[in-house]
Amino acid sequence: MVVNFVLPVVMKIGEYLVAPVGRQFGYLIFYDRNIKNLEKQVQKLEDKRFGVQKSVEEAEAKREIIAPGVERWLKTVNDLNEEAKKFLEVEVKANKGCLNGWCPNLKSRYSLSRKATKKTQSVEELRGEGVFSTVSYPTVAPSVGTTFAFTGGFKGFESRRSIMNGVMEALTDDSIYVIGICGMGGVGKTTMVKEVAKKAEEEKMFDITVMVVVSQNQNLITIQDQIAKILDLQNFGGTNLPTGAGQIRSKILSFGRVLVILDDVWKILELNDIGIPIGDNHKGCKIVMTSRSEDVCNNMDTQKNFEVGVLHEEEAWNLFKEMAGISDEGTSQPTNTQLTQMAVAKECGGLPIAIVTVGRALRCKSKYAWDSALEQLRKSMVKNISGVNENVFKSLELSYDNLESDETKKCFLLCSLYSEDFDIPIEDLVGYAIGIELFKRFDSVHQARNRVHSVVDDLKKCYLLMETKNEECIKMHDVVRDVAISIASREEHSFLVRCDEVLTEWPQKNRLQNNTVISLKVNSVHCLPGDLEFPNLQLLQLDCNAGSPPTSSHGLNKGMEKVKVQETPDSFYQGMKELKVLGLSNMNSSLPTSFRCLTNLRTLSLFRCRLIDDGISVIGALEKLEILRFGGSYIKELPKEIIGHLAHLKVLDLFGCTVERIYPGILSSLSKLEELYVGSSFDSLCKQSKEGAKAIIDELASLSNLVALHINLIDISFWPRGLVVEKFDITVCTSSSHHLCYRLSNQLNVQRTIVNDYIIESRLYLLLKRAEILNLFGCLIIGFESLCDLVDGDGFECLTKLRLDDLSDLEYLINTADGVPQSAFPVLEFLHLCCLPNFKGITSHECRLPNKAFSALKVLTLYWLSELTNLWKGPTQLVWLGNLTTVDVISCDKLESMFSLSIARGLVQLQDLLIRTCHVMEEIVSSEGGEHEIEAIATDKIEFPKLKKLCLGTLPNFTAICKAMNAIELPQLSSLTLSNVPKLKRLWAASDLGSNCDPIIQPLFNDKVCFSYLRA
Repeated sequence: MVVNFVLPVVMKIGEYLVAPVGRQFGYLIFYDRNIKNLEKQVQKLEDKRFGVQKSVEEAEAKREIIAPGVERWLKTVNDLNEEAKKFLEVEVKANKGCLNGWCPNLKSRYSLSRKATKKTQSVEELRGEGVFSTVSYPTVAPSVGTTFAFTGGFKGFESRRSIMNGVMEALTDDSIYVIGICGMGGVGKTTMVKEVAKKAEEEKMFDITVMVVVSQNQNLITIQDQIAKILDLQNFGGTNLPTGAGQIRSKILSFGRVLVILDDVWKILELNDIGIPIGDNHKGCKIVMTSRSEDVCNNMDTQKNFEVGVLHEEEAWNLFKEMAGISDEGTSQPTNTQLTQMAVAKECGGLPIAIVTVGRALRCKSKYAWDSALEQLRKSMVKNISGVNENVFKSLELSYDNLESDETKKCFLLCSLYSEDFDIPIEDLVGYAIGIELFKRFDSVHQARNRVHSVVDDLKKCYLLMETKNEECIKMHDVVRDVAISIASREEHSFLVRCDEVLTEWPQKNRLQNNTVISLKVNSVHCLPGDLEFPNLQLLQLDCNAGSPPTSSHGLNKGMEKVKVQETPDSFYQGMKELKVLGLSNMNSSLPTSFRCLTNLRTLSLFRCRLIDDGISVIGALEKLEILRFGGSYIKELPKEIIGHLAHLKVLDLFGCTVERIYPGILSSLSKLEELYVGSSFDSLCKQSKEGAKAIIDELASLSNLVALHINLIDISFWPRGLVVEKFDITVCTSSSHHLCYRLSNQLNVQRTIVNDYIIESRLYLLLKRAEILNLFGCLIIGFESLCDLVDGDGFECLTKLRLDDLSDLEYLINTADGVPQSAFPVLEFLHLCCLPNFKGITSHECRLPNKAFSALKVLTLYWLSELTNLWKGPTQLVWLGNLTTVDVISCDKLESMFSLSIARGLVQLQDLLIRTCHVMEEIVSSEGGEHEIEAIATDKIEFPKLKKLCLGTLPNFTAICKAMNAIELPQLSSLTLSNVPKLKRLWAASDLGSNCDPIIQPLFNDKVCFSYLRA
């Protein structure tokens, strides 16, 4: 009888045990206490509300402004009180049934007790928030500048709306005090902060808003005076900085919430010196600042930066039409005038200040005016358009004037030597900087390169340069380039840039005599004159056949006998004796004898040129030459005249070239050579004579100053014994060359090679030890079970990327039979394992991996590992993969699970998880583990806080993410793909509901699932 009574009660209780059992059961046991506690706390909150309300009424009688936070609190209290009273008077009383409470409704009792506990917690928290230092502030006169009239400059563009929403959201974040809005001059930063002020005022987010313009010539007294006027400070001591700061600080502290906008900040501004309290000094004070420099924002300790870029093409066109008064009405096909107008708008490059000024300048103008404007824009002569120069040039030239050093300014101007929208190779700037001796002191090419990259980064942070898809290049915005060309053409710089049009004849000679830098595109070398005098010319860049169709790199190597050879006038270089940098491209010619006159030349770049016969032998006369590049050119031979003459050469770049002959002794004669970039250029040499090619490569071992080498070897035996270089990019047994990055990353690519003790000891050991990127493909590894055995068991301390593909004998990454290495892949970020038929796991035996092992790993891909059963052997408590963002697994047929519980807990950065065609896998997180893990399963949860994409496909035995885990949280999941997972009934298990529960009717997701961001 007792059993019959108790059993239904227990079963009823079991329905609600989906959270930890103790807490849920307590809702039933302590029902009465929870209800009485709620009644008690509601009364306390009501007493608190009464006191605050009385203070508010007194302040209103004085016509003071009630703090918005106080008003919000009172409204919330009223709502919560009403809700709690309704709960107690209606729901709780209704539950007193069933024999006057002797036989209660357990389901209702549990629910009411749980609700009462939650409401009590909310009431207590709200009562704690009702502590105010003041409930009101003195009335601010309407003339203090808190109202911002909207001028209409801020349009509803999507590119601006998203930034605007981000700024407004940051203003509501109590942990953010300083917000930065940065971008190039004229992009619309000031317009945006005005809209921020307007919107903040409309939504009554702040008690007062203060906006001041800091400007280029920062004056703290002037800034204080602006703030004092807005705050309506009486008897302001504006001539004394500390006194003024004290008055401003006191006034700002009298307000609960204050927004201070600092527009156009050029350098660090000490807020404390002005009197602006933030952070712990005044948590209600928010700062929004605008600057053209990201560095300035960071130095001002901004906690959130927003970059304002140029307008999208459609946005730019819509704004241009409005400014220029262009109607949308017309035929389906645009007229010639409309095409011109569209072309003019495109030349503005999406820069709002250019769009507005050019559009307004051309409003209601004739077709001839539009055609003329387009011509001027394409020639980078915006200043010749009436009404444009003052606005556009003045704004962007300010950014140039405020660059910190002459080196940075000169580097900026050098970027104008290229055609519009050109991807500017940073390595070109390195050659220019060394050639014209831009940097006064540097000990090596490597140091100069680092300095150039640092300057380029500075220019990008000032938004004078832009990034490209190629990390080795940068780009200039069209309008910024126009300004750069204008500045560079001034007398103090004397640049001549004509590379947006192809010249069929040489410019007038008398206009060029004083130029120091010239960059031209010419139709052919026939138009080059022979009697030039350039006494000041230091840099010359010529595209010699710009009017010809582009030739592929293979076209330079095959069939070039059909290309018409054009001879450069023999005396062309005779009057350029001060020339230090020469760049020639697309030239099919020999170098004229006047080349010998260039005795001061330090940098020579011959790009995509066909240098016929013995046409480059004159290079031997350039004894001051430090950088020699033949990028993508065809060279019949490196002439023997070089031997003994280029004693100062530091860089020889043959990447992408075809070299048919190199005389013995040439390379060994380059005693000061620091960097050699070869790629596969020696392939033709190897085909002619392997012994001869090997002898030439062996000469590299004699170059004591060589620190950087990029080379393809047809066989690992070609690597010179004893050769040690600091930076390398070496490819073995393949003629294909990947993209050249001049900042070498110690990359070693070995394909189809037998790797044994002899090869390791004599050729590969030092390269493997120092490799940062290692790719092994199709190699036969003899006598080594694990990868770490190749380096005597050490853990590849420098490796950041590792690709192992088609290695039939490799079983492990780390051989732990005789112990654990002191360090194991501590900086590895990318791990790709593919087609390793005997690979069994990371370690060979159960062991604890050393601290920081794989701790930097970001991407893990496992493809076709048929013998892998478990990636990790032994305890995994010390394995932390907190930086892992992507896991991609395909066809690991014996893999049972992906992570242990301890590893899964640390996957705080995981964003993409893809597992497909793993026939044995039952769960992602193993429910088996050590004793401490099993104990944690009953009470803990798994959370992947940043997981956005989850893809599970062709997993015939997969049943759950973790079969034994109570709760799985995926708050950011936006893409979920499930395909061919027939045994999956739910992604995770709920609490144990007993053996009588039918698994077929269990839902895929339980009440613990919340996919706020799920889109697909």
